Amino acid sequence: MPSSPRRVPLKHERIAKALLEQIRRGDFPADEPLPSETALGRRFAASRNTVRQALALLTDQGLIVTRPGVGSFVAFRPVDEQPHLGWAGAIQQRGAVNHVRLVSITAVDADALPAAIGAVARPPAACLLRVVRVRSVVGDRVISLECSLLPAVPPLADLPERGLVDDSIVATLRSAGLTPASGEQWVEVGALDAEDAALWRACTGADAGLPAGGTVLVSRCVTRTADGALAEYVESQMDPAYFRLHLRF
Repeated sequence: MPSSPRRVPLKHERIAKALLEQIRRGDFPADEPLPSETALGRRFAASRNTVRQALALLTDQGLIVTRPGVGSFVAFRPVDEQPHLGWAGAIQQRGAVNHVRLVSITAVDADALPAAIGAVARPPAACLLRVVRVRSVVGDRVISLECSLLPAVPPLADLPERGLVDDSIVATLRSAGLTPASGEQWVEVGALDAEDAALWRACTGADAGLPAGGTVLVSRCVTRTADGALAEYVESQMDPAYFRLHLRF
């Protein structure tokens, strides 16, 4: 029986495939804008509607995001969780530009640890270290404000003076013998309070950042050592334009 003739890809599908190959080669880095619809139309001799269909295909594949009034941008490639690297290390390994700026390290009371995180062996009073950092990507765009609570075990007692090991919380915990063995994470939609909005603005410039009351994704994650003691509790307030949750069942 003769085989059915192969379907010839439509023009918008051919445009999408060409752009996909460029994205995979790194011609368009993560979070960098694609050429405008007009420029793409000239390049491929296509109408604006055809270009939009091509961009819609790439959006459906999670390869680009469109910001109304701004344009289409290459999305960050998916990053699998790799506990030995940490989130930042996993992003770097995938080639995305990722900068973390340390804001402060201070000693705080143990009651700063939320009760809602569940079972964890809690340190005595005044034995937590609060590490505040901001994370940015291409163009120094701040995408998250992160506050970590670490147990002030003896190897970390001078952390406010000496700073993090290799600018990494994962490396710092490892140097203190705190190896995460289990953990839990919660993600929800929240609103940026005035204090955090001011900090976000201070780190991004007067005319940038998210406003007080602005929508953020809030991630709360606790990791525990093998004996159930606290390794780290981190609360991250994330710009929803740069993050999404993908689950497989």
